[in-house]
Amino acid sequence: MQNPIYSVVIPVYNSTQSLGELVSRLERVFSEVGAAHEVVFVDDASPNPDTWPILKSLAQQNSHVRSIRLMRNFGKAGAVLCALREASGQWIITIDDDLQHAPEDIP
Repeated sequence: MQNPIYSVVIPVYNSTQSLGELVSRLERVFSEVGAAHEVVFVDDASPNPDTWPILKSLAQQNSHVRSIRLMRNFGKAGAVLCALREASGQWIITIDDDLQHAPEDIP
């Protein structure tokens, strides 16, 4: 993967249904803009047993997606701080995992 211009930081807690769509929509947005990007998911110790396998699978299927799993729940702010530390883009964008923020609003 080339060095990303943008890092999209996403704290995750119990989400499953929206994650694949979120990655697809982000890919479409950054493809249209023509900018390299990465997605950094941080699983904030979700009790939902399906959350981590989905994040791990998304990272395996997409070279621009990274998934980090916290050992215990640190809250949204802690998960965001963890992702900020791991982000390598020149610009960092934070959005929620439930599509509350539309990826199409990024440009």
